[in-house]
Amino acid sequence: MNTDGPFMLLRARAAEPERERFAIWFRRVHLEDIRGIPGVTRVRSGRVAGGVHLGFYSFESSETVQASLASPEAAYARGTWEEWAPHLEELSIEIWATLGPLPLYHSAS
Repeated sequence: MNTDGPFMLLRARAAEPERERFAIWFRRVHLEDIRGIPGVTRVRSGRVAGGVHLGFYSFESSETVQASLASPEAAYARGTWEEWAPHLEELSIEIWATLGPLPLYHSAS
């Protein structure tokens, strides 16, 4: 995966009784929803010990991250997580992007 551009890392683990159903949903529904978000250029996934699912989502540029996450497609993708909220033992989302130059402020006194 190219880590030069911005990306989002998602980690999720469902409780044991729902893990297999969650795994199917994650692959068939969630990853496809993410592929439909404008500005997302690459979607990759993995699974680690203990049933933790990983999603790696690359964006076109740092400038497009906010617009991508504010899109109707992203809102729809977030909404499909609602049914899983009571069944999740872990959910974390990290966004890695370059910050642009911050404005400098000078005292006028």
